[in-house]
Amino acid sequence: MPRSIAFALSALLGAALVAAACGGGSGTKSATSTSSAATPPARTAVATSGATSTTPKTPAGATPAAAAATPGAPPSTPVAPPTQAPPAPAGNTLNETQAKALVDAASLKPVDLGADWVITTDTPQDNAVAAATDPNGGASFGRCGRLTGRLLTNGPKDTTSAYLGGSLVAAFSQLTVYATAAGAADCSAEGAARFAQPGALARAFGTVFTNPDAVVVKPVDYPTVGDGSFATSLTGDINAAGTVVQLQIVIVGFLKGNTSAVVGVAYAPLTTPSTKELKPLVDLVLQRVSANQ
Repeated sequence: MPRSIAFALSALLGAALVAAACGGGSGTKSATSTSSAATPPARTAVATSGATSTTPKTPAGATPAAAAATPGAPPSTPVAPPTQAPPAPAGNTLNETQAKALVDAASLKPVDLGADWVITTDTPQDNAVAAATDPNGGASFGRCGRLTGRLLTNGPKDTTSAYLGGSLVAAFSQLTVYATAAGAADCSAEGAARFAQPGALARAFGTVFTNPDAVVVKPVDYPTVGDGSFATSLTGDINAAGTVVQLQIVIVGFLKGNTSAVVGVAYAPLTTPSTKELKPLVDLVLQRVSANQ
């Protein structure tokens, strides 16, 4: 796939996903839809994962030039609904300057992924931007004390080879910071209720998937992270410069103090989604969030 197409897809994903700015997530109640997915290939991890390499099949109907897509991420969370009720929130009260410093320090960057990785989208999400794209969530910003957010998506320089070779084609983080932990928990719970509705999480990815109703959304087994978390995979068709291919996105959303976060990766689909490559990235973001609030 020419770089221009890869970056166009990345921009599409970044623009389309500025939807759930208040925070929210799929939870473990997301409905599983029927998808037109073909049997997915095996995957190679990025350099940091240590996974073994296997060669996937080219998706049906795809040519090597059009088979890889550089996906984005939910720009303002789908943020984590807790897997269990967290203790009463407590902690520091942050201001906007501190919140911006936190998202800058904690976001995933190419250096965290490998030498051949670059930033494909970097979208700051102040309250005005977030409210314009999500009026329902925006109505809660004042109550929750939302301060700022940031979506940062990274991709390998050669997305075609990555996709066809079974490697990751994107890794992203989306962070939303609130003045207090209580506010973060409030808006995250509100968002979780919205995204628990059938099909809602796939639609939060905007126009990434050609048919959100056909996207298969499945909870993924993952240990609890931070003050509460969820893990979900989404598998469905995307349009890569006129060629329909399949993409699988696996996300872990978590709540930690004043911050709600989603960390995710995307690749050619697997029959059983894996979190092996994702775990060190989640751990890294969680560590950075904890150190900066």
